[in-house]
Amino acid sequence: MGSVSVGRPNRGRLVRGVALEESEHVAVKSSSRGQHFGTAELVTLLSRVAGRVAERSPGGRLHVGDLSRESGGRFGPHRSHRSGRDADVGLYLLDAAGEPILTERFYDIRRDGTARQDPTVRLDDARTWELVEALVSDTETPVQFIFLASHIEARLLAEGRRRGVSEELLSRVDAVIDAERQHTNHMHVRIYCPVDDVPRCDEEPPYHAWVDRTAAREATAMAHAEDARRRTIAARAARRRRARTTRTRVSEATPPPTAVATVGATSGRSAPGSSTAGAP
Repeated sequence: MGSVSVGRPNRGRLVRGVALEESEHVAVKSSSRGQHFGTAELVTLLSRVAGRVAERSPGGRLHVGDLSRESGGRFGPHRSHRSGRDADVGLYLLDAAGEPILTERFYDIRRDGTARQDPTVRLDDARTWELVEALVSDTETPVQFIFLASHIEARLLAEGRRRGVSEELLSRVDAVIDAERQHTNHMHVRIYCPVDDVPRCDEEPPYHAWVDRTAAREATAMAHAEDARRRTIAARAARRRRARTTRTRVSEATPPPTAVATVGATSGRSAPGSSTAGAP
C-alpha cells in the first residue's frame, strides 16, 4: 500500500506518508521536527529534480524545508501543507566567491539578488532556473503551483531568456509560478493530486494546458456530484425529522376533547340541553 493524499492542501490529511531523506543532492531542513513527509510522488519528484540540477551544474544541494507531517493535518505556521502535496523548497545560493553555499536557514532575496541577512550571499540564478525548469517539465509528477515572490520570478525569467529557451517554456514557467510579495526566501511547490488518489484527493483548478488531467477532473466532478446528492438526501431527511418533531409537540400541547368539556363544566357554564337551564 502506498501513500494517499486525502482532501485538499488546506483541509486534508496524509495516509502512509513517505519521508524525504537526506542525500548527496538533497538537504532536509525539517526532519528533526517530523515535517518532512509527503506523498511518494512528491518525495520522488524532489529527489529527481535535485539530481537533474546537480547533473547539469554540479556542486549545489537542494535545500528542502517543510512538507507535511507523517499523517498530514494542520501544523503552524502553514495554512496548507496538510495533505502531502506541498513542499517548501529553498533557493540555490552563492557565496562571495561565487561558490554554492548551503545556509542554516532560508535567506530572503532582495531585488538585486543579494540576501537580506548577508549581502555577500546572492541568489544562484542559474541553478534556481534549472530547478524551476525541471519542475515544470516533469511529466511523471505534474506541478500545479510554484508560489514565489514576483521579483525573483522576474530574475528567473530573465535567466531563461539569457539562455535562449523557448517561449513555450517561458510561458509555462510564468503560468505555474503564482507571483506574490511573500515567499522571498523559498518557493512553495504544490503538485497535482496523484492519479491513484483521486477522488479521495480533492483537486481544484487551474489545469495547465500541457498536463492531461481529464480522468482526474472527471473523477473529481463525479465525487462532488455524489457528495451533493448525499447532502441533499441528508437535508431532506433532516427536514422530515423536524416536521415530525413539530407535529409531535403540537399534538402533545393540544388537550383532548374530554379535557375541554371538563374545563367548561368547572367554569360554571352549562352544557346545551341541560336540565338546569332556566332554573330559578
